[in-house]
Amino acid sequence: MLDSEDFELLKKLGSTIRKYRKNLSLTIDELAEMSGISGKYLQGVEVGIRNISVKNLANIAYALNIETSDFFLEENEDDIVKNKKIAEICDMVKDFDDKKMDFIENMIDGLYEFMVEEENKKSK
Repeated sequence: MLDSEDFELLKKLGSTIRKYRKNLSLTIDELAEMSGISGKYLQGVEVGIRNISVKNLANIAYALNIETSDFFLEENEDDIVKNKKIAEICDMVKDFDDKKMDFIENMIDGLYEFMVEEENKKSK
């Protein structure tokens, strides 16, 4: 039998799943289909009234392109938005050949060095 702490954990987990889903602009039905579960079941998980299995949680994480453990990390909205942007960038370059990837890596290295120098100038 679930006690009040269990229900609070399920509500928090469901809320976290909802945040990830909404940040990817997915509907419940879209995520459910991607995860191989029913929309009604996912809705129950999101509101914290369904006790989700580890297998279904892993399927949802896979569909959201995150690790299952990410559901249990304390992450603020800024981190979620940042991770979404990182995932979008990775998706844009995933099919690049080695030459293009090397170019992108060099550009990022150069931008990073520039930004560090600018920060150092500001702090002096």
